[in-house]
Amino acid sequence: MSPQSAASVADRIASRLARYIGPHTARVAVKTFAARGLQRGPETLTVTDVPAMTQALRPMLRTLVGRQRCEIVLQQILGEFGL
Repeated sequence: MSPQSAASVADRIASRLARYIGPHTARVAVKTFAARGLQRGPETLTVTDVPAMTQALRPMLRTLVGRQRCEIVLQQILGEFGL
């Protein structure tokens, strides 16, 4: 496993979210919205799932950090994966 792939997709998304909503809430959000939005566990997420995850996370993030910051965070997540 290469160093870059050592962190799972879910961990990388949670890490980005943690800066804004805290590490515990970020992990719970990724788990919850992977299950709700993609009907799978977070451990199964791949880079191709990142756009769907950002869409699933959008309503929750808007509530927690506001519309403008939400869009910034989602763009950062997409950028982290080169999307």
